Amino acid sequence: MDQADVVRLVHIMRLVTYFDVSASTLFVWDYMLTFRMEVDLVWKSKWTFMKGLYLFQRYLPFIDTAWLVLYRQTGGNLTRTACWDTYHASGVLMIVGLAASEMILTIRTWAVWNRNRRLSIILPILYALVWGSCFFFLSKFLNSLRSSDPPYPGFKGCFVTHASKDLNFLWVLLAVWNTMVLMLMLIPAVRTYRSGGENGRLFKTVYRDGLIYYLYLFALALANVIVIATLPSQFQEPLTVMERVIHSMLASRVLLEIRAQAGEDRDASYILTEIRYNPPSHLSTSEEQA
Repeated sequence: MDQADVVRLVHIMRLVTYFDVSASTLFVWDYMLTFRMEVDLVWKSKWTFMKGLYLFQRYLPFIDTAWLVLYRQTGGNLTRTACWDTYHASGVLMIVGLAASEMILTIRTWAVWNRNRRLSIILPILYALVWGSCFFFLSKFLNSLRSSDPPYPGFKGCFVTHASKDLNFLWVLLAVWNTMVLMLMLIPAVRTYRSGGENGRLFKTVYRDGLIYYLYLFALALANVIVIATLPSQFQEPLTVMERVIHSMLASRVLLEIRAQAGEDRDASYILTEIRYNPPSHLSTSEEQA
């Protein structure tokens, strides 16, 4: 590798670091904004599957992003082994966190279909296929990483010299999944609106905000696909960390905002944020409509 290539890679890694720091800062800022709501609406509630899932996906970015990612990007005197271990640990934790955040969003979508029996079978199968494939492509990407010794004394982070574009398949799958769930949210939203069954703020929180959130996630996944497909392999990560933290932020806000808008109506809150619950028929689209 000549001097010009080394300089180019150093500039790319510096740019990636800026994106990663920005993503971590955004996550911490959002956490501070919603901390009071979290204490009131989650910490003080009884333990359920959704509470555990929420806390898991909410706090995991502190480990995989704010710690591991920034460490591998800014740490000094990192060996190749340390870089390999850090990349694999952060990569696996990120994809687990993404899957957990998507599970919250998917459960909310399933709830507005009134726990439709067909979706109760189809969604878990598709979810397993999509995220199993995501783990496969992540594994191929991580195993393709090649790093070299620091190009100069005092170099910060891991000096990655090669990476495959297998990560692109992961974002394509995620874009397809987000499109499918977006359509599933849109259908009952239109039906409920036409029937005049909307319930003020709660309706807007469940449907309008849900649709907007999935548009954001789809746009980010599509941007990741374009970045990986058109730019050098070292440019695969700028939006990866950003998308990871935004998934956690939006999934967290979905649960918090539904519980906040439901207020004292525990039925309305639990139908949309829990799994084992027999919902009153007037709170969601009927199974016959679905």
